[in-house]
Order: sequence, then structure tokens, then C-alpha cells
Amino acid sequence: MFENVKKKIGRYLLNKKYCKTDQLVINYNNTLVKSSDIFVIMPRDDQDFYHSLDLIKYLLNQGKRITLFLPEFKYSLIPEKDKYKFVSYHPQQTTRFFLPDKTLESLLKIKEFDIVIDLNRNEDLFYSAAANIVKSKVRIGFSRQFSESYYNLQYMDKNNQLDTIYNGFLGFLKMF
Repeated sequence: MFENVKKKIGRYLLNKKYCKTDQLVINYNNTLVKSSDIFVIMPRDDQDFYHSLDLIKYLLNQGKRITLFLPEFKYSLIPEKDKYKFVSYHPQQTTRFFLPDKTLESLLKIKEFDIVIDLNRNEDLFYSAAANIVKSKVRIGFSRQFSESYYNLQYMDKNNQLDTIYNGFLGFLKMF
């Protein structure tokens, strides 16, 4: 019960502090094609992490500069590390309300990207906050509870097959 109260406070702080209320009208035609810098928030779940690697390889093959946001201990799981930039964090950099701490927040605030892509399928305040702290006009993520105010574009898939979900998400990205 106390955990749910902390999550509600975290959601309130996230909406109040990081989410932009004055949304401009954005034309999504060729958004992915025109973009050059992409911030990809890698999934927390290990199986999701593994299945999302094809998606970041696709973005790399399209000539995009990709910055990956992931825990420091998952750095070694990324193939061809020299082709990516990284923003890593320690699990201790999470506040009691499941948001990034001040040092991580200040590191993320100075970053600017064309697109932010959050690959977490489940609600996670920490990653939603990270997606909204960095400067970007386009934020893409999976549709989930409370995600409407965090992302401009949301992908919904009722399928439980991980490879199908991330292939579908990749197809969704290709439309832009």
C-alpha cells in the first residue's frame, strides 16, 4: 500500500516537474528520416532488452547517432559498443518516489535529441521521467497506464510474443 502512495506522488512530481503542458502541433511526416540524434531508453526487463537490440541495430544502419540510456551493469550486453553513445546510471540514482536523483537529472537536462524512444513496455516512472527530462519534441513509447502525458506517439500491441512486439514497434517507427 505504501508503495502505491509513493508511485502516486512520483507520478504527480513527474507531471508537474517534467511534462510539458504547452504542446505545439507537430508534423510527424518523415520524423524518423529527418532525425539524426536519437535517445533510446533500453528496457529494464532482460528479455525485452535482448529483443530490442534489433531495433537499435536498425536505427544504426539508418545512419542515426544513437545514445543509449541503460544501467551500468548492462553496458557489456550491447554489441558493437563503439558505434553508440551511452548515458548510464546506477540503481542507487533512483529517488524514493522512483524518479532520477539530482545528479542524473542534471546530466539528462543538458542533453538534446530529435527523438526519444522508450522501449519499456511496463509502467516505470524512472524511465518515463528520463524520457521527459531530456530536450526533445518527439517522444515515442509503448501505450500503458498513465503514459498519455509522457509521450507524443504511443504504440499499442496486445500480443505477448516479445519478438513480434518489437518487430511491430519497428514497423510502427518506419511509418514516421
